[in-house]
Amino acid sequence: MPAMLTTDAILVLTAVFLLGGVVKGTVGFGLPTIGIGLGAMVVDIPTAMLLIAVPTVVTNLWQIVVNGDPWAIGRRLWVFLLSSVSLIPVGIAVLIYVPNLPYEQLLGLVIVLYSVWTLVGKDLVLSEPNSKRYAIGSGAVNALITGLTGCFSVPGVMYLRALGLSKTDLLCAMGLLYLLSAIGMSGSLWALGHATRSVSLWSLAACVPVIVGVALGTFIQRRLSEGLFRKIFLLAFTLIGVALMVVG
Repeated sequence: MPAMLTTDAILVLTAVFLLGGVVKGTVGFGLPTIGIGLGAMVVDIPTAMLLIAVPTVVTNLWQIVVNGDPWAIGRRLWVFLLSSVSLIPVGIAVLIYVPNLPYEQLLGLVIVLYSVWTLVGKDLVLSEPNSKRYAIGSGAVNALITGLTGCFSVPGVMYLRALGLSKTDLLCAMGLLYLLSAIGMSGSLWALGHATRSVSLWSLAACVPVIVGVALGTFIQRRLSEGLFRKIFLLAFTLIGVALMVVG
């Protein structure tokens, strides 16, 4: 069961979620990974997962609504999206019942890989973009990593970017991936008995700093170079990943 949140933990987590909202509003991604990556330095990973779940659902519902055609994207990517939640309960179960494995280090490695790959900016190109083999494989690996670390992006976002989607369709597809991953993650935590009503209420309360952060991030996006901010953020994020790998 998750531990009780102390006042100090609540203050730190509020700052973390505010930062996650700023990044989400500015560059369109990063909220769950920041929330869990930095939150894992204050609470255990399963608790950080549960706390970020409701804000992730809310922000990605908005991202889906304002980008692309979710029904068309869903029809095209349903195999991948279904695969991307298939192994989340397995990963969550391993995380809860085998607690002594180096999950913080694994999370740090995933963060570093994602940050460096995004900084390099070289997308994969699939020879068979509609192949169910790629969809099932990348979705299943993404689901397992989501369950073990709470990071929704690896290798799912790499797969989505390799499809050559338009900017709005890509944002919509990422929103669907993150939304379903958040629902699958929180549902698995509840089913496996690692959720409480009080922590779930704190997750609802976390929407406040996240929404404030998204508003600030949108303000930044309209006045500063998104490309420069993205590079600074990813470099800083890489350092966070390295810190998790070294000290856990």
